[in-house]
Amino acid sequence: MISLVGTDLDGTLFNEQSQVSAANRQAIQKISTQGVQIAICSGRTLPTVDQLLRDTLRVPGYRVCLNGAVIYGPNNQCLQATPLAADLILAAFTIARRWRVRLCVCSLTHMLVYEPTGSYQSSLRNQPDAQRQPITDLADLQRALAQPNAQFYKFTINLLEDDAASIRQAAQAIRQLPLHFVRSGRFFYEATALGVDKSAGLAVVAHHTHLRMADFMCFGDYENDLEMIRDVGYGVAMANALPSVKKVAWRETVDHDQDGVALILKQVVAQHLAI
Repeated sequence: MISLVGTDLDGTLFNEQSQVSAANRQAIQKISTQGVQIAICSGRTLPTVDQLLRDTLRVPGYRVCLNGAVIYGPNNQCLQATPLAADLILAAFTIARRWRVRLCVCSLTHMLVYEPTGSYQSSLRNQPDAQRQPITDLADLQRALAQPNAQFYKFTINLLEDDAASIRQAAQAIRQLPLHFVRSGRFFYEATALGVDKSAGLAVVAHHTHLRMADFMCFGDYENDLEMIRDVGYGVAMANALPSVKKVAWRETVDHDQDGVALILKQVVAQHLAI
């Protein structure tokens, strides 16, 4: 029996326009009415996921945010939050400045953003709604980290220009730090504390609900979804997923622009939630 359905957003539940299709929305609403728990498992911030559940999907659900660094329950209770150590954030800034890549450091609700000199401004993947505080040098960052109750849970590095050499050098340097570090786009990487990923976040949800991850069905497409797809009983890879994600999946569905989540969920409902 499927007890929980979890889904990534970008490249999974969202289409190319970063929207939830009517088919995906209705499928999630339908399965929620059958008593199945819903979890949004995303690199996005808590306000984005809250708004998605409340205004778009209109279902109660668990929020596994910032790639599992922050987990909230349906009643707005914080189940777990694992911040990054300040020294690791400072080390990442030094690397980003050395290789001239963008660094975004994420709290629950806002971001510290370092832009290399001369880089152009554009929307930031995975955090379009977050309040942004520019960081121009190490002193700026140190002051931000020293603020009372300052907690930061994830950072990203990325390029919006085709400069593969710089981003690869920066990624290689950051991989030497004690972090969970994954590639989530062609020139986009994300880091959380060691041991923090979407699967670990779902384990917190499983403990809270007294459910088994063997009865969870989850959908994803990229490296930050791999552990989740691998560790639940029914991991589903999108057709647009990386080969490494497809390799550990229980099943593959059609891509995110063809309502791949809805396709599988309709099959589950048709089988009365029994797989």
